[in-house]
Amino acid sequence: MHGRLAKLMDRKQGRRTATPGSTFQVGPRSSQIHNTQLAQANRFLEMEEYDAAEAILRRLVAESPTEAEYLASLAICLGLGQGRYVTAEKLAQKARRLAPEKACGWFALGYINLLGSRLDRGYYYLNESRKRDPRDPRVRWGLSEWEGRRPALIADLAQDHILNRVLAGARRIFTDRRVVIASVGYAVYQAMALVIIHA
Repeated sequence: MHGRLAKLMDRKQGRRTATPGSTFQVGPRSSQIHNTQLAQANRFLEMEEYDAAEAILRRLVAESPTEAEYLASLAICLGLGQGRYVTAEKLAQKARRLAPEKACGWFALGYINLLGSRLDRGYYYLNESRKRDPRDPRVRWGLSEWEGRRPALIADLAQDHILNRVLAGARRIFTDRRVVIASVGYAVYQAMALVIIHA
């Protein structure tokens, strides 16, 4: 009963609940999706057992220093567990440089920037990670974290007030590149139809 009540309260407050062990797990396109040691380290991160996660991740990085997934997870571990944002950002930058086509380095940079309250940079990097792997669960979670940290549009009202929620939804829709492109395409289509009808 308490579990159902907690889920209902979370849903009512607009929060998304993640399945334990799924927040920091690698996406389906990752070459490390079946790596049990990395999965265990990421589970430790989610359980806030940062020392255990760091020990596993440091061993993995020592064995394979050019694996971007290991570096990205270690960066998140250091930023989240110890507040070492400068070191974490350097590791995440290295992960991004080693594998710019993968989402992991971009996600780590975005999340570390969110932790350091640099929301604009965090969003930029999270959005770049979504472009690389839109099915990566870390990216969806990171973007929902970013959304939760954004200030309310009407500062005098609570974040979960109906007006702030409606305006945030409208902002999300109208700033989405896909919506803008579809709207422009539809406007051109309508203009061409009017020209053809009146010709």
